[in-house]
Amino acid sequence: MPDKEFKKVFQLLASKCSKKELSTNEALQYIAKFNLKLVVKHRLINQLKNDNYINHERYASAFAHDRFNFYKWGKLKIKYHLLQKGIEEAYVDNALSAIDYSAYRSLLEEEANKKYLAMGSPNDFKSKQKLSKYLNQKGFEGELIFEIVENL
Repeated sequence: MPDKEFKKVFQLLASKCSKKELSTNEALQYIAKFNLKLVVKHRLINQLKNDNYINHERYASAFAHDRFNFYKWGKLKIKYHLLQKGIEEAYVDNALSAIDYSAYRSLLEEEANKKYLAMGSPNDFKSKQKLSKYLNQKGFEGELIFEIVENL
């Protein structure tokens, strides 16, 4: 009986992983719906990893690419979220290094200009502080933010 349930849950998770990248933590959250023993859950995760349904390196690359290109997040925010999902730091660093520096800088300048124009193009200290805070919340590095804000 347990093997039947194992196969059923494995097929469901394999199907889910085929459609969307999942981290180990996300897969464990999905497995929590089923009444399985901890040993069976870990065996299931290990089987998914062995069959390459769960691959943290691939997950980190896809996550970083999507969050940078579609949500316009900075590297710090991407890194924080990946670490929260239990992705190994080496994979996180590889994924972040794949982001082109010139594209990263131009995105930061674009976001800064957009917010600056939306604020009415003021040039006082409080406005610069507000703009810096906004860019910091998007996950960009402080040195780059300071440089961009001073040039506006």
